[in-house]
Amino acid sequence: MKVSLNWLKKYVDIKADVKELSEKLSLAGLEVEAIKTIGDLSDNIVVAEILSREKHPNADRLSLCKVNVGKDADLQIICGASNCDAGLKVPVALIGAEMPGGMKIKKTKLRGILSEGMICSSVELGLAENAEGILKLGTESRVGANIKEIFKADTVIEIEVTPNRPDWLSHIGVAREIAAIEKTKLKLPKLNLLEEADISVHELASVEIKDQELCPRYTARVIKDVTIKSSPDWLKDALLSVGLRPINNVVDITNYVMLECGQPLHAFDYNKLADHLIVVRTADKNEKITTLDETELSLTSKNLLIADSEKAVALAGIMGGATSEIDLRTTDILLESAAFNATNIRRTAKELGLSTDSSHRFERGCDFDMVEFASARATQLLCELTGGKLASGMIDVKAESKSAEIVCRYDAVNKTLGTDISSVEIVSIFERLELPIVKENTQSCTIKCPSFRLDLEREIDLIEEIARIYGLNNIPAVPILARIGGERKEDSYYKMQNIRENLLALGLDECMNYSFINKNDALKNTGITEDSLVELLNPISEDMAVMRPVMLPSMLKVLNHNISRKNNDLSIFEIGKTIVRNKNKISEAYQTCILVSGRVHPERYSTEKAREYDFYDLKGIVEGFLDAQGNSDYRFEPVNSKMFSDGISAELFLADKRIGILGEVSDKLTSGMRLQYPVFAALINIEKLLDLKVPVPSHKDIPATPSTTRDISFTCTNSLTHQEVIDAVRDFDCTVLESVELFDIFYDKSIGENKKSMAYSFIYRDSMKTLKDKTVNKIHCKLTNHLISSLDIEIR
Repeated sequence: MKVSLNWLKKYVDIKADVKELSEKLSLAGLEVEAIKTIGDLSDNIVVAEILSREKHPNADRLSLCKVNVGKDADLQIICGASNCDAGLKVPVALIGAEMPGGMKIKKTKLRGILSEGMICSSVELGLAENAEGILKLGTESRVGANIKEIFKADTVIEIEVTPNRPDWLSHIGVAREIAAIEKTKLKLPKLNLLEEADISVHELASVEIKDQELCPRYTARVIKDVTIKSSPDWLKDALLSVGLRPINNVVDITNYVMLECGQPLHAFDYNKLADHLIVVRTADKNEKITTLDETELSLTSKNLLIADSEKAVALAGIMGGATSEIDLRTTDILLESAAFNATNIRRTAKELGLSTDSSHRFERGCDFDMVEFASARATQLLCELTGGKLASGMIDVKAESKSAEIVCRYDAVNKTLGTDISSVEIVSIFERLELPIVKENTQSCTIKCPSFRLDLEREIDLIEEIARIYGLNNIPAVPILARIGGERKEDSYYKMQNIRENLLALGLDECMNYSFINKNDALKNTGITEDSLVELLNPISEDMAVMRPVMLPSMLKVLNHNISRKNNDLSIFEIGKTIVRNKNKISEAYQTCILVSGRVHPERYSTEKAREYDFYDLKGIVEGFLDAQGNSDYRFEPVNSKMFSDGISAELFLADKRIGILGEVSDKLTSGMRLQYPVFAALINIEKLLDLKVPVPSHKDIPATPSTTRDISFTCTNSLTHQEVIDAVRDFDCTVLESVELFDIFYDKSIGENKKSMAYSFIYRDSMKTLKDKTVNKIHCKLTNHLISSLDIEIR
């Protein structure tokens, strides 16, 4: 929200300088984002009149203008704007003028023709961020006058307005806060309406509200015999200071009052309204409306409209319609000031992709009582600046409105804030904030919430108001009472962070997804049943309709996003919660999903070729992760799952408890993706890992004694698994056996049907002494015999 300091001074006396004022506002909750000085213009910028306009002989888009600047000789200025018509009064920068951007005006030739100055737009004068052509000045402006006489130097303060304070979206609202901070009075504009027309507004128009929940109040006034023309300079100056482009006196007045009071208004051409009737209703199915910006919109039955007896004339609270807009032929006006349902305006603006100054205010909530004041304020200005005559009375259709009352206990204030504020000071703060006190005693006071304070609901809200105005910097610092908790290693966050760091150390990149997914994705080949899904009552979209019961669908979205952008080499993980329903009970569990696809490494300049990820790469990552967690009691068993390809998946067990599954992702889950490589994923329930103690990092000395290696090759049935061999080796319980590794699997008819050959390498080492071959041979022979007796194998 941009507010003009000159404008604010109309409503409140400001003694502090801009820097001090901005600091006080920020401490009170109105965070000041920027401060800008405008209108501090050069003395060589004057009011001029364009006497004639001719086409530039050497350029299609340039005009040759003869300009009267109040001196003996007229000037010749070349202008590129399309609206530099003869008869207009405009700002002209003379030779030697320095513009706000630092540019100095010099005599120059454009396409061979001399130009003796510059006709300025509001952007070039630093008064606005954008403009359509040159700035037109009022016809009453005196030719030759310094532009400073029209545009006074001003300071614009840009404030970050929180969604719960729509009253700050107006100069009066900000002035009210300043008055409370500075302990002074708020001065509202004085209203003096002269009803000059000899007819009542009730004879000229009528209003009907079909749905009072969506429109609790609608007021209408009629002003006849208006003249549409350019606004006076003071009004243009005010609008330009906060970045709005002047249009004509009627539109400018409605914009001015909106920025002044925070209440959006709309002016209809009275004679374009069929039967002079206003109907506030929801749109018919597939009804269309063309808005002021010439956009045709298709509506639904949830969109609120302002209509006459035949057609829609405005999109309620957002934008007017083209069929009833004000133009130069308008003579009579119907002025709308209304209150609309914030939720409905917000939904409509979002659905239609429209965001206007009006919708920005209505979707945050409007001041029910300000509707009438803003109508009267705008009507007074319309009568003054358009020469119009006001029909007597005002149409006011409204629902009942009740103001809530909140009790504020003095001891609760000081207990919450840690202060010793007196009851007198508390009451004074409420009065400065214009929060009426309806009851008061020695223990508490009761506040009646004014209509402009939609955010006040509970006692704690009033305590926050006291803290803001009393001054957060005046609240004393109190030592924090801390208690000794458990050890850091017992903290769940520390354990979770340890898991994250171990996965990152394995070369994986972390992803973060929403906890909501599409319902079809949750059910598609995941083995999840529909009755186990937790559906949202009011989802943001269909793609976020259910809580994710498993993390794989979210990770596949990440995969698809990357491969569609030619990033095919992925090694990623995510840690998050999965949520499922079991009958009437909803359970949550932490899960991590590891996903790899593409090349382990690209092809290098040496003889090393590129290699793709396979199942064993993923299995190795999972093993490395579990080892880093200090868990060695794990194993893998083959399994079939809908999420993974048959024969390329396994279950993960930790101490005989199933904690995960891994394998090659099924083609049914990746259909439609432009995959170049297979996809492998692991899903691990890390709740079990959180229950375990985080291992203390340790190190082992580099062995001082040499190792020795022995191999075993044997034939066996195809059903024998590597895990069974490892389990048999562990049962042997040899203290000098350092490691065992499978280095070959061989299939051939010469071995026999349904048989294979497996070859293992065993490394022996004694950390205290060098093992002799005789000793190793003896141990290895015992191990071989143990395997023969434990497994159905034949040594080759």
